[in-house]
Amino acid sequence: MALYLQDDVIYKKMDEMVNQFTDKGDFYFEIINRILDNLHKQITQKVMKIRNLPWDSFDDWGIAIQFLLKCIDVPVFSNRFINTCRESFENYLESVEDSELELIAGKHDITVSYDRENRIFRAQLFEFTKYCSRISGSEYRLVFQSFDRGEILIEKNAVIKLLRETLASNLREMTSIIDKSRAVEIFRSQAEKIEEIRNMAVEMSKSTELGSVDSSCFPPCIIHFISDVKGGVNLPHLARFTMVSFLNNVGMSEQGIIEIFGTVPDFSKKITEYQVRHIIGEISGIKYSPPKCVTLRSNHLCYWDDDSLCHEERMTHPLTYYKIKKKNQKRN
Repeated sequence: MALYLQDDVIYKKMDEMVNQFTDKGDFYFEIINRILDNLHKQITQKVMKIRNLPWDSFDDWGIAIQFLLKCIDVPVFSNRFINTCRESFENYLESVEDSELELIAGKHDITVSYDRENRIFRAQLFEFTKYCSRISGSEYRLVFQSFDRGEILIEKNAVIKLLRETLASNLREMTSIIDKSRAVEIFRSQAEKIEEIRNMAVEMSKSTELGSVDSSCFPPCIIHFISDVKGGVNLPHLARFTMVSFLNNVGMSEQGIIEIFGTVPDFSKKITEYQVRHIIGEISGIKYSPPKCVTLRSNHLCYWDDDSLCHEERMTHPLTYYKIKKKNQKRN
């Protein structure tokens, strides 16, 4: 799926999705009811672990997930749900044969071919750089890859990580283009159950469990980054820098910041400690400030949605948001 779609392509794709949903209504509603029951139980327990998803039939139920997330429409919750899908998908991929990955990749619009003679995979340059930027570890950087006739040669573990990031990216993209009014209309018979889950999801998204630091005053971008990390996502470098420098500036301890990254796949405490200490100034000697809002927006890292304070003209920096929220709290 293309990352940026023209309006006419978006509407055509959305119409296709709606028609597909209508054609398989009974099948999808059975799946959705199971997912809703699972979500209710999970949120009540304040966790997000959707297990045993039937990934071999993702083509049959994946579209239902996208419409459901749009209907609930709580971005932080949607991100957590997609992150747990991402983890489940990775576990599934680790269990399949090498030769099967080529077929699975094709279903997710990724061109990967398996060289059976040399037991190696071939990937396209653009697709590798697009999705592997979210994977931690220097072994996944482009400069360390082997090339042959314009293709990148990668091992199975790299293919798995490439596919898991593709899945998460596609779920987010396709969920974003769905018209919410259509999603609500489709799920009108489950409206009461969905509204209950939505209210619980809103409360869940507010909880970041960050000790003495007042997370209720955090801007949406920081909440989103923390949610990503707690959901096991490897953030882009600028997002990590923004989150760490912000938390340091609002008073979180070094150890507290490091512990947040403990759920990230391929977590290395040694590397994380070094990176955090560099950003907070223990190694570099410079206490960095987060980038301005305009920089975050230009890098697609702004999540202001309908937050009224974010949309005010004076709001140019994450720390400004925090200071204003803290000041308003004291007045009240």
